[in-house]
Amino acid sequence: MSDKKMLMPAEIAEYTINTGIKKATTPTKKVLASAFLAGAYIAFGALGSVAAAYNLLANPATYGLGKMVAGLMFPAGLIFVLIAGADLFTGNILVALAAFKKKVTWGQAFKNWALVWIGNLFGAVLVAWMVSMSGVFDWSNGLYGGVVVKNAIGKLGFPWLSAMISGILCNWIVCVTVWMSYGAKDISGKVLTGFIGIFLFVCAGFEHSVANMGYLFAGLFAKGNTAFLEAAHKTAADAAAINIPSIFMNNLIPVTIGNILGGAIFVAGIYFFLYANKEDSSEVKKAA
Repeated sequence: MSDKKMLMPAEIAEYTINTGIKKATTPTKKVLASAFLAGAYIAFGALGSVAAAYNLLANPATYGLGKMVAGLMFPAGLIFVLIAGADLFTGNILVALAAFKKKVTWGQAFKNWALVWIGNLFGAVLVAWMVSMSGVFDWSNGLYGGVVVKNAIGKLGFPWLSAMISGILCNWIVCVTVWMSYGAKDISGKVLTGFIGIFLFVCAGFEHSVANMGYLFAGLFAKGNTAFLEAAHKTAADAAAINIPSIFMNNLIPVTIGNILGGAIFVAGIYFFLYANKEDSSEVKKAA
């Protein structure tokens, strides 16, 4: 009905399948350009969240409050993606629903994820570099930059399994957030749904591969500044842990695997079982 304020879950499933078909069949050049924008938007949200909370994050006594303040700012990145339009790797894991439904092949799904991940990387790294060159990391005698460096060192210190499980938890939340945003029929509904889930995952401290592209490369670009190291109470030897092989092997790869599992199994997989696993499902037909 035209006066409905939202789609019901079975209708969201049909919408998600159709969106997955479109995403998986979009030309490569357009996928990369759209993904570049999403990586940039998420990096803006990630580094903006640190800018909003670095004084609180620097103090163990106020760290939890700092995560909450950061969580208020971070959702801007996903809201840009949802409203302006862009392809975000973590959200695109919902293409799995179209693959489960056999509307696209798994090869098409994985190709889309690979292209989007690469495009996100370029967008996030560019924004991280530009922010590092803008001078804002010098705020509070380099404390902002110090928190960026300390955060990067911390993220590279997770055991592989912990990073992967944190990635699963993160994208379980992110994909259900995107799922809910598909159900919203106006901008205010999409903004509200986009805010709530992302606020939760940031406060909980789970690992998001695209956000980490921004965080980790910002740390890489900032680690050579002695004022930032001093503010972080870290040495050059500590900061040496922030290097390109470590960024990929110790964080981005396990977190990416976790993000795929979290979104594909706990959101796309379960909602496929509930609403789209039969060709003759009356609920799916009703949603079409």
